[in-house]
Amino acid sequence: MKGHKDTIYKTVYQYNQIPLSAADIERLQEIARDCRQVKNYVYDRYSGIRSLSKLHPGYTIQNEMTKSGLREKLGLPSVYFYLSVFDALGDIKSQWTRTKSRVGQNIRNNPNLSPEDRHYLRFVMKQSQCFESVLMGGEPKLVGVWKERYADVQKDVDTHRLNQYLRRQVRRCRNKPHTDAADGFLASPKGYRYADHGIYLSMKESRRRLFIPLTDNNRYSCQIYVRLYPEKRGLTLNVPIEVKQRHPAGYSGEMGLAMGLKCMFVTNRGRAYGEKYLEYQSALTDYVQKRLLRHQRNAKNNPGMKKYNAGKARLEEAMHNYVNEEINRMLDTEKPGVVYLPKLPPKSKAGFNRKVNATVNMWQKGFVKSRLLQKCRERSIELVEVFGKGISIQCSRCGADGVKEKDVFRCPSCGIEMPERQNTAKNVLKRGCALREDGVVENKL
Repeated sequence: MKGHKDTIYKTVYQYNQIPLSAADIERLQEIARDCRQVKNYVYDRYSGIRSLSKLHPGYTIQNEMTKSGLREKLGLPSVYFYLSVFDALGDIKSQWTRTKSRVGQNIRNNPNLSPEDRHYLRFVMKQSQCFESVLMGGEPKLVGVWKERYADVQKDVDTHRLNQYLRRQVRRCRNKPHTDAADGFLASPKGYRYADHGIYLSMKESRRRLFIPLTDNNRYSCQIYVRLYPEKRGLTLNVPIEVKQRHPAGYSGEMGLAMGLKCMFVTNRGRAYGEKYLEYQSALTDYVQKRLLRHQRNAKNNPGMKKYNAGKARLEEAMHNYVNEEINRMLDTEKPGVVYLPKLPPKSKAGFNRKVNATVNMWQKGFVKSRLLQKCRERSIELVEVFGKGISIQCSRCGADGVKEKDVFRCPSCGIEMPERQNTAKNVLKRGCALREDGVVENKL
């Protein structure tokens, strides 16, 4: 999340100082369950095609939810109710974004569509009013320049056939959001007050607040997320805060990175960071495969997923800590001013066996990338993505295609031989420098 110039947002955590009573945990869980009910109500009522026009900016839905009487029925304070409404709307918008992305991919991969067909479908998907009208089975009512552009793109295509195709694709790709989780809730500044070395949280009872002693005296005034841990009789407060970026001395120059599963990062200089990442990832994969299969095999007599989830959480936490430590070590050692990273391909089922496939599919590359982005921002390092196709088979010296064998890259054209990942990182750096020379930095993260 971006803040103002020279600032970023990061999440800090606050913890309860002493275990909460069973009664207090139940009161907090009741709020979480009510917030879940609100979100599922919004999902059911507004995630359909007929509500597309209401999603932006969402105040129409807010007013309709006020009139629905659901808040009064639940007895839920407004500070929790409306945040749950807008949180659900955010999920619905994200779901529509994913739907459009999947439909767009199907359009690109459909060999029966002409370039004119694809151009028409992309136009309809990008123009919200046009998209809504087509999905509703009506004719787009556009004005001004949009009317002229629509007339231009639809003159040489069968709009009826393409509109039918688009509606079918949306039906196939769209999933209705739903949540079964009730492990926390959002709270606005009006829903809490810091005092007495703790926090007072609004409860469902009128004019009553629950006091929770905290381990620190920090005070914030922003939207927070209260995550509950009933088995530990505790909670954490997830607080997004805006902090100034650091501008540490000595950070300059450009660095190319090759990102992988066996080793987290290799630089263009051949230095490796996160060499034990695969061990952490494999431990998590093995645990999930073995324990989940055992749980499913004995599902009738199994008391629940508590033990399994706790074990999985421990392994994920260990891996995440390792990722953070290695990224910090890399940036503090290399001290780059600009970091170039290749765009990563989507997950694939390719592999030698089921274990390899499972490890690849559970590869948390999104988390690794997000942590790299966050830590680069904290140090005022620019992170730029470059085009990644063919980057691992191209020779970093002469540009010809080479051969990869046992983690070694060989170029038959110029005779160069070096570690495969270092060759990739050198190509990343070359492509990044070319982007900068051409003045194209639109892939800046």
